[in-house]
Amino acid sequence: MRVYIWCDGAAMPNGGPAGAGYVVVGGVHLLGSEALGHATNNVAEYTAVRNALRAAADAGATSAHVRMDSPVVFGHLSGASRARAEHLIQLKEEVEAQKARYPGGVRFARISRAQNGVADELAKNGARASKALSADRPR
Repeated sequence: MRVYIWCDGAAMPNGGPAGAGYVVVGGVHLLGSEALGHATNNVAEYTAVRNALRAAADAGATSAHVRMDSPVVFGHLSGASRARAEHLIQLKEEVEAQKARYPGGVRFARISRAQNGVADELAKNGARASKALSADRPR
């Protein structure tokens, strides 16, 4: 089963409360939003890609076309640039492990933010939840 994935990460501000969101359509329809706590946009974006690929594979997907608006993460995953920070290298390896679950392959495409509206809103919801959770913690 081929799926199409839109994913996004948000940190508000960058290096602050963060969230990851994704939409999967094809033979299944999945939405995901996760509060990540304190993280960067790049960490949030990688997390969205990893989570979306995991959820789609768990639902039976065998090939995927992943769309994202992050130039940094797209560059790393497409091979146009190299992740240098250790934490991003680790996240890239986690995405690669999920890609291995797709016998039909995984393709990545960079899209504009305007084409990523639902995933963007899901990521922002996760970031807002992270902010609310951190405000609720006793100091």
